[in-house]
Amino acid sequence: MATRRAGAATGADQMRRTALTLAALALSACSSAPVLGPGVLVLPGSGRTFDQFRFDEQDCRSYAQMQLGKSSAEQESAGSTQQRYDRAFVQCMYAKGHKVPVSGRYSDHIESSPSAARTAPPPPAGQPPAGTPPDYRPK
Repeated sequence: MATRRAGAATGADQMRRTALTLAALALSACSSAPVLGPGVLVLPGSGRTFDQFRFDEQDCRSYAQMQLGKSSAEQESAGSTQQRYDRAFVQCMYAKGHKVPVSGRYSDHIESSPSAARTAPPPPAGQPPAGTPPDYRPK
């Protein structure tokens, strides 16, 4: 019976140690820098393989996380942590040739509209100068 009590005491000590270890791990996780993920959809660029995309994505995630580590008044006024992370991630992926979201309408084609056509202004009132060719003189 004495061995059972000793075993029970050892089990209780083991549980306390485990609980303290878990508590220490939980507290240390709170003190580290947050690891964010992109909040935007980025697609592989034309002519890029999926493996290239995955490599570039990991590289850009590291780059964006590194940009958050830099602190200055300018960066802190530039939006939330997630917004700053997303901007850095999108810039990096775009620079590597991948498709990133754009706001508004984007088109490579410039449409010409009738209102955009320019006409010459009317001539000034009065008689033309003496050196004007005859076909430009009023009749």
